[in-house]
Amino acid sequence: MRVPPRTAPLGADRRAVWEVIALSRGEAVKNGVSVQTQLAESLPLIDGDRVQLQQVILNLIVNAIEAMSGLGEGARELRICTGIDASNCLLVAVRDSGPGLEPARLEHLFDAFYTTKSAGMGMGLSICRSIIEAHGGRVWAMANLPRGATFQFILPLQAAS
Repeated sequence: MRVPPRTAPLGADRRAVWEVIALSRGEAVKNGVSVQTQLAESLPLIDGDRVQLQQVILNLIVNAIEAMSGLGEGARELRICTGIDASNCLLVAVRDSGPGLEPARLEHLFDAFYTTKSAGMGMGLSICRSIIEAHGGRVWAMANLPRGATFQFILPLQAAS
């Protein structure tokens, strides 16, 4: 996948992430999901297509909400975080309190046509991976203890001019 010319920066402020959270707010409310954020005040710029990267964040948020919608009991909490990781990359993490992930499935989650949903097509996470990798980043998932999952990605910071 070729990265289109940068249309707008992701980073520098929290607006790009807030816009996605606002888009998903109705779905969260409908499913009884509490959304918490821990967004860095200011982040360095990254090179990339803002809309594509927002699509990745939206997919991760919607997947988390859907995963929690089937919970019979317990809190439905979604936490969205941004910051700079140890390798000096922009980090975005979406953590849910859903049923979690089986370790054997982790290696296949981002494969095309692989799905854990009864009505899923298995394309969303594959497309997310393509977008993130086209931007020079990496995406991965991990199981939370005692339950839930965290999906996160890193992107390189914009080269200094």
